[in-house]
Amino acid sequence: MGTTSPAGVSADDDTTLIEAWRRGDDEALAALVERYRARVYRIALGVLPRADEAEEAAQESLLAAVGSLPRFRGESRFSTWLYRVTLNTCFKRRRRVSRRRESPLPETAAETLADPAALPDEVAARRRLRQRVAGFLAVLPEHYRVPVVLSDALDVPVAEVAELLGISLPAAKARVRRGRLRLRAEVERYCKEAGLSGWQELLEG
Repeated sequence: MGTTSPAGVSADDDTTLIEAWRRGDDEALAALVERYRARVYRIALGVLPRADEAEEAAQESLLAAVGSLPRFRGESRFSTWLYRVTLNTCFKRRRRVSRRRESPLPETAAETLADPAALPDEVAARRRLRQRVAGFLAVLPEHYRVPVVLSDALDVPVAEVAELLGISLPAAKARVRRGRLRLRAEVERYCKEAGLSGWQELLEG
């Protein structure tokens, strides 16, 4: 039985596509790129402060991976190799591009719900909460945000998170745990201020 990459992608399927591409099947390469496009973007969004920069970095990462694919020897899973290429690309891009700050997130739920476009009923508020979780994640410090994105959004094992970030396994576990706790605290604060009931269950869902 083959191993499974994050988010249920079969590592054997990746290998099959790579081998097909090496035999001249360009459609196999296109399928491989499309399979990981969204995941690469999520990683980029975890490192870079703006969505447009993350989109550009994701494209740059995929192009870099395709250019380096002839040198991929399968010593690690393709997903691990691609995520490492993506992180390196994003870190280099961040160093050479001046940081531009996004508009700050509202400090309180009351400020958010004062938006004329926001509906006052709880169903609408809970829908907005789900949309804002990504925003709360975005303002986590990077040393928590990136491990949480890798672990929770992409289902990367914590041992692999440690390898990708060049940190020890205990450090990776600690960062994922603390990142989750900080994210949970932000969500809980938002729910309480918005007067949402059942916020504990919503966090679990």
